[in-house]
Amino acid sequence: MKKLFIFEDDKFENFYPLTYNRPVYELLFGILTLRKKLTRLYPSSDTILLCRDYISDVLKEKTKCKVNHFEINPDDQLLFLNGRTLGSENLPQKLNFSKKEKLWLCGDELLGFSILGSHLKKIKNETYALYQKKNLESIKNKLKPEKVNLKLVNYLWELVAGNPKEIEKDFEKLKPELNFKDMTRKSQIDSQAKIYNPQKVFIGRKSQIEAQVVLDAREGPIYVGEEAVIQSHTRIGGPAFIGNQSFIVGGKIGGGCSIGEECRVGGEVENSIFLGCSNKYHQGFLGHSYVGEWVNLGALTTNSDLKNNYKKVKVILSGKKIDTDMLKVGCFLGDHVKTGIGTLLNTGINIGLGTNVYGGGMLEKKFIPSFSWGGEKGLEEYRLDKFLSTAAEVKKRRDKELSRNEKRLFKKVFELTRMERKKF
Repeated sequence: MKKLFIFEDDKFENFYPLTYNRPVYELLFGILTLRKKLTRLYPSSDTILLCRDYISDVLKEKTKCKVNHFEINPDDQLLFLNGRTLGSENLPQKLNFSKKEKLWLCGDELLGFSILGSHLKKIKNETYALYQKKNLESIKNKLKPEKVNLKLVNYLWELVAGNPKEIEKDFEKLKPELNFKDMTRKSQIDSQAKIYNPQKVFIGRKSQIEAQVVLDAREGPIYVGEEAVIQSHTRIGGPAFIGNQSFIVGGKIGGGCSIGEECRVGGEVENSIFLGCSNKYHQGFLGHSYVGEWVNLGALTTNSDLKNNYKKVKVILSGKKIDTDMLKVGCFLGDHVKTGIGTLLNTGINIGLGTNVYGGGMLEKKFIPSFSWGGEKGLEEYRLDKFLSTAAEVKKRRDKELSRNEKRLFKKVFELTRMERKKF
């Protein structure tokens, strides 16, 4: 049997704050997550996900996949793939199942390896924790490496910058599966909505496109999922992706936007990714940003994505300033971040999981730790019990429950990030 293992490596910290509570391969890029792009390339294999132990239970709940599960027969063909791999159509030709042991590198970084189940014992201890650098190095020393010309994503801002082209690629990949003929019958498209380049627009079943909506696919495709609502006085420019059951409540959605499932988005948004279940209901600008789940942006929250001196933007990760080598970089907001009305977010700001910022005006800080409470006048630690109570209430409003596993995970992240808050 062929078994595909998708693993996270030691670079998960490069994607904070989004990866405090999920592996890199669960990030949305284009229309699909990195994981779904990989599994589509290997349709005849059984998929197992590998990750840090403390996020495994929540990952299992959300994906319904096998997680950190090693039930292997001697004749099984095993393929381990780095979840940061950007899947291309020729990936299965370069990284394939084989009865011979193979290991592939991109530069010095591990892309993946293939091995028979009967031989796994020689590296089994390492495979339990591929997110540790020592285990990655050990495997590289035990299997003969081969260098291949593929790409790994290294930082969140690379996903944001590459999102417009990725939407186009995903649209073309999904196109053969989409039923364009029944689109008008299975969705509600008002006769006073204007669609430019309709052959590049797909609207999922039971979705509503109201009067005075403009869908402009002249610069790229637009994909609207199922049961989504695009309200009047909305303009969406392609390439763009609107996820299932999301509401676009007026405003301007510029090219390069991916808005995941069950979001409520209005105002002006440009070249940004919403992972899902987040609100930007009111006026305000968001550009070149990545927003986690269960985020709520108060009215007129606005971010800067370009420095006044046109210098390249630096982002703070794990206490270090990283040069993005990009002029346009917005904000990175972890899950359950809340902003008060009139909040202004600095260029390249990184705001950790469960943080509540308020008070209006510019947040000059470039990094705010997870579970912080306050604003520019000062920050304090957000009490964990109060955070959990609010998170449960927020999910209840969407008929969802904060599970025991999620509570345990948030408690773990609270402890892991405690030292960052000692600097207040």
